[in-house]
Amino acid sequence: MKLLNFQYGSEETALFGVVIENYAVSFETLMRKTGQKHEKLVNIDSYLENLPSSEDEARELLRYGETCLSSLSDTEKIPLEMAKILPPVAVPRALIDFGLTPRHLGNSAATMVRREFGMLGRIIAPVVKKRISAASGGKMLYYKCNHNAIIGDGDTIHWPVYSSYLDIEPELAIITGNENKPIAGYTIFNDSSARDVQFWEMIGTGPARSKDFDHSKGLGPFIVTPDETGDPLALNVNVKIGERFEWKGSTSEYSDHPEKALEYMKTVFTPLPGTVIGLGTIPDCTGLDNDLWLNPGEKIEIIFDKLGVLRQNTPDVLGKLKPSRWGNRKELETFY
Repeated sequence: MKLLNFQYGSEETALFGVVIENYAVSFETLMRKTGQKHEKLVNIDSYLENLPSSEDEARELLRYGETCLSSLSDTEKIPLEMAKILPPVAVPRALIDFGLTPRHLGNSAATMVRREFGMLGRIIAPVVKKRISAASGGKMLYYKCNHNAIIGDGDTIHWPVYSSYLDIEPELAIITGNENKPIAGYTIFNDSSARDVQFWEMIGTGPARSKDFDHSKGLGPFIVTPDETGDPLALNVNVKIGERFEWKGSTSEYSDHPEKALEYMKTVFTPLPGTVIGLGTIPDCTGLDNDLWLNPGEKIEIIFDKLGVLRQNTPDVLGKLKPSRWGNRKELETFY
């Protein structure tokens, strides 16, 4: 089952619903058609708090919708390409990000060292890559993200003026339920990052300006229930950056299962329903892995098997950029 929040036309109210074939259908519509009222399906928050009974009610309405889809009007079933798909959780109760992909961490460290230390960095980068990859394997490392910076499908990532090296981070993310059903489902998470200010933060108090800027945390397009996701460690990932780059990866590179990450999280604090937990960046699927960088006005597609496509954009026009410690980029020269 694929759950979503969406808008259509001039309607500003967010509708909570389900994907039926290629359409978004609100639970409000399905309840009206059946003459039933399910308070647990009023919105995503109520759904997550009342699992698993809310899921049972949602599946009952889904089955009804599948049988009567052809009879629904054009305002009751909205083609997905015509709907404005909102983040599946508008403001998570918390936003946590693990680093369960050692190869990405090694790749990233190597690129940062080369960029920060020039010739010396190029010499030591292979050693740094190997040591960071080995040191991070099997460790439950995480940090807290800005849960007020959520954007959804088709939205534009903010480009902070203190960065010339904006990047994406495609990840598999857990949406938490309650004690009766801890994992409500999975979604795609894009943890956008300002790479040229990240190095010294990572060896200091942790990510700050490099991660916490406005409109930097992409979620969506759906919450896909575990039964439909299948094995979460067997999903192919494909990333397209306009017409310039295409990167491929897999969730098979996660060092631990999502359930183990959640169990570890519970030893630290109790995740409330609607907490989002990213598992880590898919190796080979970022600018930092490849030392290749986003440009203004680019369209980004992050495609996960079973989970759909999260589309993000970079802004066409940037503010006046500050000089970068990694060197100003020729592609951005009109903005300095």
